[in-house]
Amino acid sequence: MRNPLSLPRQPCGDGHILGMDPLAAGHRQAADLVQLRYFAGLTLPEAARALGISPRTAGRLWAYARAWLRREIEGAGNPGEDS
Repeated sequence: MRNPLSLPRQPCGDGHILGMDPLAAGHRQAADLVQLRYFAGLTLPEAARALGISPRTAGRLWAYARAWLRREIEGAGNPGEDS
């Protein structure tokens, strides 16, 4: 029986969701984690299981992804400033 939380081996999307191409280019697992948390509504332990990583690793990736997203969002309101 197939695990309903298992992900396809190729990236889920084309990376254009919310302009996440740069995050996906730098850290694909972090981008996948964001997609699972925000768009699939999975909890952190569920997303970790779906990605085949430990919950602690998922927590570290989640912290990294949130910081990355915050920096991108805050930088979007300040054209001309370096991110």
